[in-house]
Amino acid sequence: MLENVKRTWGKGLAVSLAIAGLFVFAGCGNKQAQQQKKTGAVAVKSMQVIKRDTPNLYEFTGFVEAQQEANITANVSGKITSKNFNGGDWVEAGQVLFSIDQRTYRANVLNAQAGVASARTELARLETDAQRYAKLYEQHAVSRQAYDLALAQRDQAQAAVKAQEALLENAQISMGDTDVRAPFAGKISTSDLSVGNYVTAGQTVLATMSNTNPVRIKFSISENEYLALAKAHTDAGVNSLQDLKLVLSDGTVYEGSGAVDQVNREISGNTGALTLKARFSNDSNILLPGMFVRLQANAGTRKNAVLIPQRAVKEMLYKKFVFVIGNDNKVDMREVTLGARVGKLWLVEKGLNGDETIVVEGIQKVNKGSEVKATAMTEAELSTESSSAANSAAASGK
Repeated sequence: MLENVKRTWGKGLAVSLAIAGLFVFAGCGNKQAQQQKKTGAVAVKSMQVIKRDTPNLYEFTGFVEAQQEANITANVSGKITSKNFNGGDWVEAGQVLFSIDQRTYRANVLNAQAGVASARTELARLETDAQRYAKLYEQHAVSRQAYDLALAQRDQAQAAVKAQEALLENAQISMGDTDVRAPFAGKISTSDLSVGNYVTAGQTVLATMSNTNPVRIKFSISENEYLALAKAHTDAGVNSLQDLKLVLSDGTVYEGSGAVDQVNREISGNTGALTLKARFSNDSNILLPGMFVRLQANAGTRKNAVLIPQRAVKEMLYKKFVFVIGNDNKVDMREVTLGARVGKLWLVEKGLNGDETIVVEGIQKVNKGSEVKATAMTEAELSTESSSAANSAAASGK
């Protein structure tokens, strides 16, 4: 019985504590509600939507590819007797890069030359015999069978000469291949091979070289962007895809412009993107294969373009929204369609007129219908705010 009393008492205590907890929680909730009610509007920073004439720039990330690239292999086997370049050198087409031991191949040439000489001597003898047998046959001094045999021996000797000449030509080609030459003009890579190393014909990669003037920039573009740029023109009237600018990783703009000269035959089923290649001259050899760059395509100046800060956009369920502040200081969620990036801004294709005021800082604290207390900020402050946030993050990290 005592045990039952203990259990009953324990259950009663647990229920009492739970009820007390609910009252405490409710009290805290009421305090938070009262505090929010006292505080009123949510403090945010806002900006008037920008409306001005704006260059319509599309930007893409790409990487540099060589116009030509090849692994250098030898056509003959043997030991390397000389190496005539340093890694990174610019070499001309036909320049000798490596030399391979010629002794075996020189001997093959001499043997083939001797074979040709012997075959030609034998052919000369058999041609004389054939002529002699022709006269004897006309005089009925020899049989037709003897005459035909002389002609057959002459024809065999002619075939033997051609065979020996072919052997000589092959031997001379192999002899010439002991000098490994650059197939085109370009830069050559470093190579671990040196004098004395043995190379196998067609297998050992002696070096890699590439032609980097001009280069091609490979990049991907969405279907809608491609359709837009294919029809767009710069203010000078040049098609946008034929007047591309290049921005290097350090932020400098590359001199000169490039043009798209290769378009993939289809859109990728996985990404929905199209792969393009743009051709750029590279006289100064600054652009190296594998280097990442940014491509800019100018689609002309957009008159009265509507622009908003990038940080003012909230993405939900693959849609883009901004919070528009009404005259009653309450916010409304507005779906927007975005175009190209313009610095720290988005170009708005649809959803805003250009006379709205939107929340820029504090979008994570508001919802549709929230009342806000907005502090206006300017476009110039966008960069200042970004720098301050970065510095604060760095300081907290320390």
